[in-house]
Amino acid sequence: MKVITCASYHGTGSSAITNFFSEFSNCTSIGEFEVRFIHDPDGVRDLEYNLIENNNRLNTGYAIKRYIKNIKYLNGNFLKKRYRKYWGSKFLELSNNYISDITELISNSSWTYDEKERGAIFDIFSTIYRKFFQLFNPEFEKSILDFFNEKGYYSAIDKEQFYFHTKKYINSVLSYLNKDNTEYLMMDQLVSPSNIGQYLDYFYDIKIVVVDRDPRDLFILVTKYWKSSIVPHKSVEEFCKWYEITRRHRKNEENLNPDNVLFVHFEDLIYKYEETTEKLMKFVGIDPKDHIMPKAYLDPAVSIKNTNLKHKYPKLKKEIEYIENHLQEYLYEFPSDNN
Repeated sequence: MKVITCASYHGTGSSAITNFFSEFSNCTSIGEFEVRFIHDPDGVRDLEYNLIENNNRLNTGYAIKRYIKNIKYLNGNFLKKRYRKYWGSKFLELSNNYISDITELISNSSWTYDEKERGAIFDIFSTIYRKFFQLFNPEFEKSILDFFNEKGYYSAIDKEQFYFHTKKYINSVLSYLNKDNTEYLMMDQLVSPSNIGQYLDYFYDIKIVVVDRDPRDLFILVTKYWKSSIVPHKSVEEFCKWYEITRRHRKNEENLNPDNVLFVHFEDLIYKYEETTEKLMKFVGIDPKDHIMPKAYLDPAVSIKNTNLKHKYPKLKKEIEYIENHLQEYLYEFPSDNN
């Protein structure tokens, strides 16, 4: 199974990639549902850092426990299904197996950060508990966590073993969704657009398409349509600073393997549809003859309505000019602007 994924910076149009590959007969896609357990905080990437790059008698076990907590959250509940909507109980099962594979020892033990994880109220109660018993026995140090059968996790596996188990785990998680056993599986946001090279070792076969969008359009979409709380936009100055900060990594990342990573402008999928989709098919290695539903999900005639929006909002002229002056290197050259 060959995996295709898109990565973006919030609202930059990566779903267009998902939509395009959903039009192929030999590609399974679950749509725009974002599968982020690899690169989000307390995800697989954080596990690698704490097991391999910064292996530590305390940090490593803490990271494993944080991952366990994270997969339980992602698994969802009866009110908010999250991953269980697609995996049922399988995601949790496969994740627990993965934890077993990368953990070398589990013991009944605890430390300060285990109390921290349970919150401030528990921390206060734990302190009172210890001080109370120290009145009768000054040397008393037993933790209240002993009553909760707290577990400690220990591991010092090497990088090769970590990658071996991680590849197997991620492949199993993703393969479960490929019910028809198609040649390709399209997933949204499997990796981050930054530090992409750090994720390639987690997959047997992956193609990553990074999508970015003209900052003027993004600013207008965020402020006038989406009212997004995740993209700073109280002022155009704040927005521009955020936009530049989140993309600064591209100036320092070099030697990304062009066989695995492709950068595209969202606008090119509209204004240069034939050229760009041909490039996407060639990059992924998918046969054009399997494109059985062209423009069923990605129709440039529809998507074009959300581009070059500055002409629709003349009252934002000052804001647009500010963006053009401060984010010049990120601007898209729209065909209509050259007429």
